Amino acid sequence: MRRRWLILLGLSMAGGVYSASAVADDVSVQIEGIDNPLKSNARKALSVAAKHEDDWSGQHIQTLYRLAPKEIKQALEPYGYYNPEIKSDLSAPTGDGKTWQAAFRVKHGPATQITTLHIAAEGPGDGVQGLVQAMRGTELKKGQRLRQARYTATKSAMYNAVYNAGYLDAKFSQSAIRVDPRDNTAEIDLVLQTGERYYFGPVTFDQDLLADSFVQRFVPFDAGQPYNAQKLIDMQLALSDSEYYNQIEISAERAQAKRTTDVDGWFYDLLYPPQDPLESVGQLRIPVTVTAKPSKGQSYKFSAGYGTDTGPRVGAGVKFRHLNRYGHQFRLNARVSQIQRSLQAAYDIPIENVAQDKLSFTASINNQEFGDITSTLYGVGAVRDTGWSLGRQRAYLKFQREYYDLGDGDQQSNLLYPGYNITARKADDLLFTRKGFSFSFDVHGASDVLGSSTNMISGDLNGHAVIPLTATTRLVTRAEIGAIGTDDFGKVPPSQRFFAGGAQSVRGYSYQSISPTNGDNEDIGGRYLATGSIEGDWFFYKKFGMAAFFDAGDVANSISDIAFKKGVGLGFRYGSPVGMVRLDIAHPLDDSGSAVAVHFSLGPDL
Repeated sequence: MRRRWLILLGLSMAGGVYSASAVADDVSVQIEGIDNPLKSNARKALSVAAKHEDDWSGQHIQTLYRLAPKEIKQALEPYGYYNPEIKSDLSAPTGDGKTWQAAFRVKHGPATQITTLHIAAEGPGDGVQGLVQAMRGTELKKGQRLRQARYTATKSAMYNAVYNAGYLDAKFSQSAIRVDPRDNTAEIDLVLQTGERYYFGPVTFDQDLLADSFVQRFVPFDAGQPYNAQKLIDMQLALSDSEYYNQIEISAERAQAKRTTDVDGWFYDLLYPPQDPLESVGQLRIPVTVTAKPSKGQSYKFSAGYGTDTGPRVGAGVKFRHLNRYGHQFRLNARVSQIQRSLQAAYDIPIENVAQDKLSFTASINNQEFGDITSTLYGVGAVRDTGWSLGRQRAYLKFQREYYDLGDGDQQSNLLYPGYNITARKADDLLFTRKGFSFSFDVHGASDVLGSSTNMISGDLNGHAVIPLTATTRLVTRAEIGAIGTDDFGKVPPSQRFFAGGAQSVRGYSYQSISPTNGDNEDIGGRYLATGSIEGDWFFYKKFGMAAFFDAGDVANSISDIAFKKGVGLGFRYGSPVGMVRLDIAHPLDDSGSAVAVHFSLGPDL
């Protein structure tokens, strides 16, 4: 007897979870005998279990009920079960009821085994590393139960690997699952034809705002490199983030590819024959055209907020985006709060990787409270700001003149100091973080040989981590240590000293209230800093949650004098569109003069 084969092409597993809620649910459906994911997939496939707004008639329910065995059978096939046993029963409502009872008893039956497995690639791209890994790493195995999701995943991984490597004409010459339901066997053929590789051609910019030599530095590839669509996306994002343009269109049509070859390529090919024979007659290069329309010459920024550390605060800023044809920009920002009044200016010059590196010349005027001391600072500086894979690196040189009174009369400090700062941050979601970390490290120093008022070197290391515990809980930790080396700490100005306490430090204590004091019991900052915090968050409803925390820290002028101040408390959390809203009530364990302190803050966790 001739065997009958069922051929399934390009199959994918249905997924999802059925919701029992509906506006009007006139059918109660019970499925027994199978577990998830089979059960959830079967329930989702049932028309008689579907949501509906209007009441169904009894006739309509019976019609949908008769479709159920076929729908359940089809729902089990992606998991390799083609011969289930299905028993069903439908009961009409009794008395004044209007709910029908539909019950299905399902046995999934024998699993379909893969008896023949043929996975291969042909063409000049058959050695692409990602392709080889996709074929070797496939979860499809001979002798195992057929799962169509694994077939789909393998097929996608193979195609994506060669497409991302520039083989844009790739296609499957064979892609089939052949199932024989009579003996529960399956044969799989998956053969990919890679086709010829494409390469990047020249990049042309259609714009008249910036010099062509400058905008070409935004291109993250060279002509002759393998085509990769992700690099085009990266270029578009970089141009958009630069704020030079507000409309960016990139055209790279495969149909416009032209075959080119290097002048001396034939001689090189004689010595080192290419793996792809077509490369010896020239690469297929796709020209790229970027059309960009300038953004507005100025952008303005306004902000307002409130925090228990800063009180009410407002800010305003302006950026001049188009100073010249080489991308120079100028920024001016002002900020006023209960503890700080500042005006800052910066002139930015793009350098090296112009998408993320710049040289900035800065100037600032700052009137700020440090502990119980009010300080006025005037500063100028130069900063080389560059990006790396996880964050930013900044090498800087600053001159700062500061006026203050530590309790023994007016003082003036001049500091000329070089420094280095590095930051890193990685998170699954920067605004509502479930898993991530961040850290920053800064070191700088001054010398009286260079005209500074004192000799000093300062280092500060700050780290945060968010660790998921369950689907609704997480652990939030942070720590900071800092130290100042100097031969005369009395000459170190307040802006360079360490303070602790507040919503982002040791809760239960007011902002910058943990500090050595002077003869008038005023907080004047210290030489050594150590703080740490551990917090557990439970989100009981979507992005609304509760927190319990323990903080500890101290600032002292001698390491032996450090005696950690501790605080505990409870808090409210809400993951808003602009960052985490935190409202904490903390009890200071080492301050008998205060029962509780309330802290409010808004912003990212990292």
